[in-house]
Amino acid sequence: MEWQELNSDKTVMVHVDSDELTWTKASQATKGGVWRKMLERKGAEVARATTIVRFDPHQEFPRHTHHGGEEFIVVAGTWHDDYGAFPAYSYVRNYIGSNHTPKIKEDGCTILVKLRQMSKTREEPETSSWSLPALVDLKMGKERDVQKFPLFSSPLERTYALYFPKGTMDKILPIPPHGLEMFLLAGCIKSELGKATSRIHTKWSWSRFPNDTAAPQKLFISTDHEDGAYAWIKEGHLDSDEVGV
Repeated sequence: MEWQELNSDKTVMVHVDSDELTWTKASQATKGGVWRKMLERKGAEVARATTIVRFDPHQEFPRHTHHGGEEFIVVAGTWHDDYGAFPAYSYVRNYIGSNHTPKIKEDGCTILVKLRQMSKTREEPETSSWSLPALVDLKMGKERDVQKFPLFSSPLERTYALYFPKGTMDKILPIPPHGLEMFLLAGCIKSELGKATSRIHTKWSWSRFPNDTAAPQKLFISTDHEDGAYAWIKEGHLDSDEVGV
């Protein structure tokens, strides 16, 4: 793969609707049934990247080492590797130097994965994982306000998930200094950052909201989707000391 720079300037606001992207085959796949949609990339085959990757049933990926770290969230199916089995809405961090052999089983698997975006200055365990509630449980629950589910946190970054129930109107999501990324796991939202930047976020869309000021900015979130909206958030990290390329 040739050198590529796609949405790689972290100071620029970006919104990508993954439905508008085409699945391309991953060349390293052992059996040829691994596909990806590139959201953000800087590099060649080794790259700082944010990607949606789909594994067809009974697929394997060669054993590899994460020289810049790897984090991913399972958005469909079940992930299987040396560290265990991780169903949908599992969030996994494999630190710099970790290695594994993904072996996907009969239900296939789709993940949002971020590569080479960890820091050597803040050591982590070899692997860590968290489980988020299933969408059906959130929809059937009695809680009518926005729910927050903390995941990983350090001085360099914070990750968490938010569930916005149907009927949420103009809920403020603060964009902290050093910005925020959002990936929509399910549902649909409308976001507004001032009157000039209104966007519709559909399932599996990815957005970056930089903030180079010292004060949080206000992102207003609304949804009337029957599923509400389920979002994975990463914030405060766009100026961190990551490995990169």
